[in-house]
Amino acid sequence: MCRDRRGDPSTDDTPRTGNSGLFSVTHRLLNTASQLTDRYDALSFLDELYWKIDTAYCLLRIALCGGVMSVRIGGETVQFGLSTRSEYRRATDLGGERAVIEALLAELRGSETVWDIGACIGTYTCPVASALTTGSVVGFEPEPTNRSRLRRNLERNAFTADWTVSSVALSDHDGTCTLSSEFVAAGAGHHHLSLESNGSTVETKRGDSLVKDGVFTPPGVIKMDVQGAELQVLRGLQGILTEVRSLYLEVHSNKCRRYGTTAEEIEAFLTRAGFSITVFGPPTNRRSGVYLVHAQR
Repeated sequence: MCRDRRGDPSTDDTPRTGNSGLFSVTHRLLNTASQLTDRYDALSFLDELYWKIDTAYCLLRIALCGGVMSVRIGGETVQFGLSTRSEYRRATDLGGERAVIEALLAELRGSETVWDIGACIGTYTCPVASALTTGSVVGFEPEPTNRSRLRRNLERNAFTADWTVSSVALSDHDGTCTLSSEFVAAGAGHHHLSLESNGSTVETKRGDSLVKDGVFTPPGVIKMDVQGAELQVLRGLQGILTEVRSLYLEVHSNKCRRYGTTAEEIEAFLTRAGFSITVFGPPTNRRSGVYLVHAQR
């Protein structure tokens, strides 16, 4: 259990190797190339070459750390299993959201119910589960591969009584929908609800319905990353939002257009619901078309 490793100075987010200086330089060069290709959206030979080199680099680092990495986040030491480039990148840069994760952990009292909506492999869920004492966290992840990895990572980091994993995709209606993605791999976070037939069928639920039916207790804190469906999920939660004191939200200002909404509408909804909004800004790994906010009462 990672609970036993808290405060161990030998654990950090960088595997120890004899060639750490070389790896550090290579890592910075690859990140710079990634930022350039992301910024210019270049699907070119150089982009493909970068992807192949970076994938090989990540797989080498995974082999060197034995497929498991310990990461220190806001006073919690958690472990993530690694098998793909996407998982390695999430473990090392935390999606560019370290400051947001640390802010969430800092405000936890230990007894609340936390909902992680769009949990992926547990970048937020695992440190939250580790930090809670009498509370619990629910990780909503409809994509099967990521959900399996999420469950395994939670088992590494917290007692089973502290967490629940749900396959439900939260939305503004109870029913089913297609889960699509332009890129599929363990740790990839591009899955989104779609009206297209290309994808897998998943169950959708309003958060209100889950609470009304007694499936889960109302959350006091929410983290949400739903690839543009932010307003749909919020509408499905509006019956219980009065019980939410804090909401950490990844706003996809580009991707929300596929649902016919805008970032301004998302912020306006939160304001009308009684939240004040603090903008963290874009992720530090410079993902485009997205910014992070904290809505609180």
